[in-house]
Amino acid sequence: MNGKFICEGEKYKLGGINNDVIGLSVSFENLPEEIKIQETKLYPPAPFHVSLVYVRKTIANYNILIPDFSNRIVEDFCDFTKSNPIEITRYNNEYKFVNRDGIKKTVIVMCEVSNINKFFDLMNKKYGLNVKYPVTHVTLYNTLKGEPGIYLMDQDDIKNFTTPIKNPLGFSL
Repeated sequence: MNGKFICEGEKYKLGGINNDVIGLSVSFENLPEEIKIQETKLYPPAPFHVSLVYVRKTIANYNILIPDFSNRIVEDFCDFTKSNPIEITRYNNEYKFVNRDGIKKTVIVMCEVSNINKFFDLMNKKYGLNVKYPVTHVTLYNTLKGEPGIYLMDQDDIKNFTTPIKNPLGFSL
Protein backbone atom coordinates (compact mmCIF):
# COMPACT_ATOMS: atom_id res chain seq x y z
CA MET A 1 0.00 0.00 0.00
CA ASN A 2 1.45 3.31 -1.02
CA GLY A 3 0.95 6.22 1.34
CA LYS A 4 2.40 7.50 4.58
CA PHE A 5 3.08 5.65 7.79
CA ILE A 6 0.86 6.53 10.73
CA CYS A 7 0.82 5.73 14.45
CA GLU A 8 4.46 6.72 14.93
CA GLY A 9 5.79 3.55 13.36
CA GLU A 10 6.27 1.63 10.15
CA LYS A 11 3.45 -0.86 10.46
CA TYR A 12 0.24 0.94 9.51
CA LYS A 13 -0.24 3.24 6.54
CA LEU A 14 -2.77 5.77 5.41
CA GLY A 15 -2.93 5.15 1.69
CA GLY A 16 -5.12 4.25 -1.23
CA ILE A 17 -5.99 6.40 -4.21
CA ASN A 18 -7.14 9.29 -1.99
CA ASN A 19 -4.96 8.55 1.07
CA ASP A 20 -8.10 7.58 2.95
CA VAL A 21 -7.61 3.88 3.72
CA ILE A 22 -5.87 2.59 6.83
CA GLY A 23 -3.89 -0.46 5.84
CA LEU A 24 -1.30 -2.97 6.90
CA SER A 25 1.50 -3.90 4.49
CA VAL A 26 2.24 -7.59 3.95
CA SER A 27 4.70 -9.46 1.78
CA PHE A 28 4.87 -12.74 -0.08
CA GLU A 29 7.71 -14.63 -1.70
CA ASN A 30 7.74 -16.92 -4.70
CA LEU A 31 4.37 -15.91 -6.16
CA PRO A 32 4.01 -16.45 -9.90
CA GLU A 33 4.45 -13.25 -11.95
CA GLU A 34 1.20 -13.95 -13.76
CA ILE A 35 -1.83 -16.22 -13.46
CA LYS A 36 -4.86 -16.84 -15.63
CA ILE A 37 -8.37 -17.08 -14.19
CA GLN A 38 -11.52 -17.32 -16.34
CA GLU A 39 -9.49 -16.45 -19.46
CA THR A 40 -8.16 -13.31 -17.75
CA LYS A 41 -4.44 -12.66 -17.19
CA LEU A 42 -3.70 -11.21 -13.77
CA TYR A 43 -0.58 -9.72 -12.18
CA PRO A 44 0.55 -8.94 -8.62
CA PRO A 45 -0.37 -5.51 -7.23
CA ALA A 46 2.25 -3.25 -5.71
CA PRO A 47 2.59 -3.41 -2.79
CA PHE A 48 0.57 -6.11 -1.04
CA HIS A 49 -1.58 -4.96 1.89
CA VAL A 50 -4.70 -5.55 3.94
CA SER A 51 -7.15 -2.64 3.92
CA LEU A 52 -8.40 -2.26 7.48
CA VAL A 53 -10.56 0.88 7.49
CA TYR A 54 -11.97 2.53 4.35
CA VAL A 55 -12.39 5.96 5.94
CA ARG A 56 -13.92 7.94 3.06
CA LYS A 57 -16.15 5.08 1.88
CA THR A 58 -17.34 4.52 5.45
CA ILE A 59 -18.28 8.20 5.72
CA ALA A 60 -20.16 8.04 2.41
CA ASN A 61 -21.84 4.65 2.93
CA TYR A 62 -23.04 5.44 6.45
CA ASN A 63 -23.78 9.14 5.84
CA ILE A 64 -21.49 10.19 8.70
CA LEU A 65 -21.69 13.92 9.39
CA ILE A 66 -19.32 14.04 12.37
CA PRO A 67 -16.91 16.98 11.97
CA ASP A 68 -13.31 15.95 11.21
CA PHE A 69 -14.30 12.26 11.33
CA SER A 70 -11.42 11.22 9.02
CA ASN A 71 -8.73 12.58 11.31
CA ARG A 72 -10.51 11.42 14.44
CA ILE A 73 -10.70 7.82 13.19
CA VAL A 74 -6.98 7.78 12.35
CA GLU A 75 -6.21 9.12 15.84
CA ASP A 76 -8.55 6.56 17.42
CA PHE A 77 -6.92 3.78 15.38
CA CYS A 78 -3.43 4.81 16.51
CA ASP A 79 -4.51 5.06 20.17
CA PHE A 80 -6.25 1.67 19.93
CA THR A 81 -3.28 -0.13 18.37
CA LYS A 82 -0.92 0.99 21.16
CA SER A 83 -2.41 -1.75 23.34
CA ASN A 84 -4.28 -3.83 20.73
CA PRO A 85 -2.01 -4.72 17.80
CA ILE A 86 -3.80 -5.31 14.53
CA GLU A 87 -2.02 -7.90 12.40
CA ILE A 88 -2.69 -10.89 10.20
CA THR A 89 -3.03 -14.03 12.27
CA ARG A 90 -3.59 -16.43 9.36
CA TYR A 91 -4.58 -16.85 5.73
CA ASN A 92 -7.75 -18.91 5.35
CA ASN A 93 -6.91 -20.74 2.11
CA GLU A 94 -10.13 -19.15 0.80
CA TYR A 95 -9.66 -17.53 -2.61
CA LYS A 96 -12.11 -15.39 -4.55
CA PHE A 97 -12.31 -13.86 -8.01
CA VAL A 98 -13.56 -10.26 -7.82
CA ASN A 99 -15.35 -8.41 -10.60
CA ARG A 100 -16.95 -5.19 -9.44
CA ASP A 101 -17.08 -3.00 -12.55
CA GLY A 102 -16.59 -5.45 -15.42
CA ILE A 103 -13.17 -3.97 -16.29
CA LYS A 104 -10.80 -4.41 -13.39
CA LYS A 105 -10.69 -7.93 -11.93
CA THR A 106 -8.77 -9.28 -8.98
CA VAL A 107 -7.98 -12.44 -7.04
CA ILE A 108 -8.01 -12.21 -3.26
CA VAL A 109 -7.18 -14.47 -0.35
CA MET A 110 -9.23 -14.08 2.81
CA CYS A 111 -7.37 -13.66 6.08
CA GLU A 112 -7.96 -13.23 9.77
CA VAL A 113 -6.77 -10.03 11.44
CA SER A 114 -6.44 -9.65 15.20
CA ASN A 115 -8.44 -6.98 17.02
CA ILE A 116 -10.01 -5.38 13.93
CA ASN A 117 -13.59 -6.19 14.99
CA LYS A 118 -12.77 -4.88 18.45
CA PHE A 119 -11.67 -1.57 16.86
CA PHE A 120 -14.95 -1.36 14.91
CA ASP A 121 -16.86 -2.05 18.14
CA LEU A 122 -15.02 0.86 19.76
CA MET A 123 -15.66 3.15 16.77
CA ASN A 124 -19.36 2.24 16.66
CA LYS A 125 -19.81 2.80 20.39
CA LYS A 126 -17.83 6.05 20.53
CA TYR A 127 -19.63 7.66 17.58
CA GLY A 128 -23.04 6.00 17.84
CA LEU A 129 -22.60 4.19 14.52
CA ASN A 130 -23.48 0.76 13.19
CA VAL A 131 -20.64 0.17 10.73
CA LYS A 132 -20.33 -3.47 9.66
CA TYR A 133 -17.15 -5.41 10.32
CA PRO A 134 -14.69 -5.39 7.44
CA VAL A 135 -13.89 -8.46 5.36
CA THR A 136 -10.16 -8.81 5.67
CA HIS A 137 -8.34 -9.99 2.59
CA VAL A 138 -5.24 -9.44 0.50
CA THR A 139 -5.34 -8.79 -3.23
CA LEU A 140 -2.90 -11.25 -4.78
CA TYR A 141 -3.48 -10.43 -8.46
CA ASN A 142 -5.33 -7.97 -10.64
CA THR A 143 -5.68 -7.05 -14.28
CA LEU A 144 -3.66 -3.83 -13.98
CA LYS A 145 0.01 -4.45 -13.18
CA GLY A 146 1.12 -2.73 -10.00
CA GLU A 147 -2.29 -1.21 -9.25
CA PRO A 148 -4.30 -1.70 -6.05
CA GLY A 149 -7.17 -4.16 -5.87
CA ILE A 150 -10.92 -3.62 -5.79
CA TYR A 151 -12.28 -2.45 -2.46
CA LEU A 152 -14.47 -4.89 -0.54
CA MET A 153 -15.80 -3.33 2.64
CA ASP A 154 -18.11 -5.90 4.16
CA GLN A 155 -19.87 -9.24 3.74
CA ASP A 156 -22.38 -7.67 1.31
CA ASP A 157 -19.52 -6.80 -1.08
CA ILE A 158 -18.18 -10.35 -0.83
CA LYS A 159 -21.64 -11.72 -1.65
CA ASN A 160 -22.26 -9.30 -4.53
CA PHE A 161 -18.87 -9.06 -6.26
CA THR A 162 -16.93 -12.27 -5.67
CA THR A 163 -16.92 -15.86 -6.81
CA PRO A 164 -15.09 -18.58 -4.86
CA ILE A 165 -12.20 -20.17 -6.78
CA LYS A 166 -9.65 -22.90 -6.14
CA ASN A 167 -6.26 -21.84 -4.87
CA PRO A 168 -4.58 -20.48 -8.03
CA LEU A 169 -1.07 -20.71 -6.55
CA GLY A 170 -0.62 -24.45 -6.16
CA PHE A 171 0.69 -23.93 -2.60
CA SER A 172 -0.63 -22.49 0.65
CA LEU A 173 0.30 -19.08 1.98
